[in-house]
Amino acid sequence: MIRGPKGTEVRLKIIPAGADSTPVTITLVRDEIKLEDQEAKAKLIEMPSSSGGTLRLGVIDLPSFYASFDPSNTRGKSEQKSTTEDVRKLLTKLKKENVSGVILDLRRNGGGSLEEAINLTGLFIKDGPVVQVKAYDNTVEADDDRDPSFFYDGPLIVLTSRFSASASEILAGALQDYGRALIVGDSSTHGKGTVQSVQPLREALVRMGVRGLTNDPGALKLTIKKFYRASGASTQLKGVVPDIILPSILSESKDIGEAALENPLPWDTIRSAKFDKVNMVEPYLGELRKRSSERVATDKEFSYIRQDIELFKKQQSDKTISLNEKVRLKEKEEADARAKARDKERLARQEPSEKTYEITLKLAQQPGLPPPMAHTNSMTAKFSSTTSTPVLGSGTNSTVAAGKGGSTDNLTPDSSTLDEDKVPAVDAHLIESEHILVDYLSLFPKEKLAATGQSAAR
Repeated sequence: MIRGPKGTEVRLKIIPAGADSTPVTITLVRDEIKLEDQEAKAKLIEMPSSSGGTLRLGVIDLPSFYASFDPSNTRGKSEQKSTTEDVRKLLTKLKKENVSGVILDLRRNGGGSLEEAINLTGLFIKDGPVVQVKAYDNTVEADDDRDPSFFYDGPLIVLTSRFSASASEILAGALQDYGRALIVGDSSTHGKGTVQSVQPLREALVRMGVRGLTNDPGALKLTIKKFYRASGASTQLKGVVPDIILPSILSESKDIGEAALENPLPWDTIRSAKFDKVNMVEPYLGELRKRSSERVATDKEFSYIRQDIELFKKQQSDKTISLNEKVRLKEKEEADARAKARDKERLARQEPSEKTYEITLKLAQQPGLPPPMAHTNSMTAKFSSTTSTPVLGSGTNSTVAAGKGGSTDNLTPDSSTLDEDKVPAVDAHLIESEHILVDYLSLFPKEKLAATGQSAAR
């Protein structure tokens, strides 16, 4: 409904969320939107190592599995878009910068190109089946990675959530089956393990002899195939269960995932395909779980998450809601006070010692690293006009992009300028994944790290 000619206006009447919502009209000018935010991007985390040196970790954020499906519709672009090639470029950059391990973040990845999921999995395994597909007639075909070489064979964590679906589950499931990557995240992924086909009804009706159709009769979306992992387990309904599960409100929600739909197809299994496990996770999994559990039990952010889970469960079980304005406003005030108290505690924490470098696909082609993101504790520093809006950092405090030339001299102490609306939430799951990766590196045999060209302490 909001599509139209480029350069024309469209007005959207919005009712914002909140107890005292007032309708707001927003005017937009229609234009072509470049979806660069949906491209793969990376971060390099640099931190002190336990041996007194420097440890570098890589994080690749992959929002979807994209590809240029129609070569004739590239608007003059010679380069085709490919998730696999983009991640390859980022991994090349991270390897040149001597990262010791990599986190592949699929938490917001709802899927996309199956071919790209298979090809991307191939960057981390030698060769073999990635996914099995069973058709409506019960025939089963395996889609293999046929490249016999590793592109990245170092320590790898895949970070997932209940929003990781379809192609994300195929990749995570394959790397888990092969023992190639440690899966960390919510209690399970989305559970989207089926393939649909859209069948237009007009053509079918014409073939049946129906004539004189004046309106489009629509289409049927039919489920025609089902995905199975290399091990033979379906990704349908149950999704992929991580090796290390972190507390999350999403894990408690009954409204997210395939199981929330009416009449979802069941989970089942077929015969396992033949593949060679690399067994890079199982020998260390018990100790990694123990260390993570101990951290999570005492971590302040996860204590907030546990509080939110209890509140969420209470709200889910409550079948009534007050229509009294005073009661509702009191609830809102309590929620605001709770959020402000948490922000105050976060901002009073000690600054993290690591540095974070953001690497886009464009920067991945250039030598060296960009200026690091500048840490800021907003209780003692304000954002100047030359800094960007605060963004989510990798440490326990927020980070903002440094000003021109990467300088942070313009961050001056002034606690009176604190804008609580600009205090970002802490990404507890990513931070804990970094801790798990550091633990993984410490347990990984040094001779194997040397064989992969990695180093636990640089």
